[in-house]
Amino acid sequence: MKEIITTLVGRLQAKPGFKFVFEKPADVCFECKLREVCALKLKPNTVYVVVDVVGKKHECALRGDWVVVARVAEAEVEAMIDAKMAIEDAIITLKKARCTDVTCKYYVTCQSPYIREGKRYKVLRVTSEGKVCEGRKLVKALLMRVNEAT
Repeated sequence: MKEIITTLVGRLQAKPGFKFVFEKPADVCFECKLREVCALKLKPNTVYVVVDVVGKKHECALRGDWVVVARVAEAEVEAMIDAKMAIEDAIITLKKARCTDVTCKYYVTCQSPYIREGKRYKVLRVTSEGKVCEGRKLVKALLMRVNEAT
């Protein structure tokens, strides 16, 4: 089960199903009285999806606009994984391929900053045949990070 986090999102992004990347809190966020329920609740370099919108709004100095109370959850991410571990519903410990071929069509998926080496993920769907890279057969898969307590 995905952990639901109540936080603040921009009014234009406050729509169920909207995905966004939280990179890190901006400097101005540390001055804000709402920082504990907004930027400091989210994990850096993580993709989130809006699950529900509560609707209460607040002014945001960073945006120069309104933010809205919403419930979000960590979203699924695409990654290149070892073909031997590409079994739907399997829980795997992710090992990123070490790739330096920036011309490879899978490079962005393979080296995504939104997947974390050594973390546990559930394989939701295997989406392509993939390729062989440095002796490893890799396939593209849709993954959901598993909570650490699981």
